Amino acid sequence: MTSLFFIFAAIAGTATRKKATEAFGRRGIWAINVCGAFLLGLIAELDNTLIMVFGTAGLGSLTTISGVAREIRSWSSDLRLKNAGYLLSMLVAGVLAAWLGLRWGL
Repeated sequence: MTSLFFIFAAIAGTATRKKATEAFGRRGIWAINVCGAFLLGLIAELDNTLIMVFGTAGLGSLTTISGVAREIRSWSSDLRLKNAGYLLSMLVAGVLAAWLGLRWGL
């Protein structure tokens, strides 16, 4: 039964990321990654099976580092400062979101 939940969580995470990316572009990727960091912090104290299913399958398929790398690589080199700001803001917001999730944990 855990395997089925794992599969459904992965499908749900992937579908959500795809829709957010299609609708909002790089802002969608940014929001998905920050929300994923918060949610992972929030569930960090749950049972190991729940963390495996929702953390690894659900949030792992929801968030995307490869999408960020692909996005940054596609940008022109004329916008290096803007690109660095995007990446830095995502990292800082992600760490803060994870910290808040841990503080408010379930």
